Amino acid sequence: MPEHLRKWSLTSGTVVKHMRYGLRVQVPSGEIGVVDRVDIAEDYLDPTEWPAVGSVVTVVGAGYAGRQLRLSIRPSHRKEAGMRAATDELAADEAESGGAGRTPGTCPS
Repeated sequence: MPEHLRKWSLTSGTVVKHMRYGLRVQVPSGEIGVVDRVDIAEDYLDPTEWPAVGSVVTVVGAGYAGRQLRLSIRPSHRKEAGMRAATDELAADEAESGGAGRTPGTCPS
């Protein structure tokens, strides 16, 4: 069983099929997820403008509907995922250095 993709995590994916409702995209674990047509772009995009089969896209893990992996390639979702990753990394760095709980911009005593 492939490792589950965490919600809001960024990874690459290969478009493997166009469906009437969106895209099927394979992520590096081998799992195939679905990008709903509303999660392809910010505004309506005609299916003829969707990423081509075989193209590699940056996807955001959007959770699971039952056992089905849900993905997004919407630019605002990719931006949000990047901000969440940066925040998580900063918090981890602060915890590792013992600075957790300090007021930003202050020096440890």
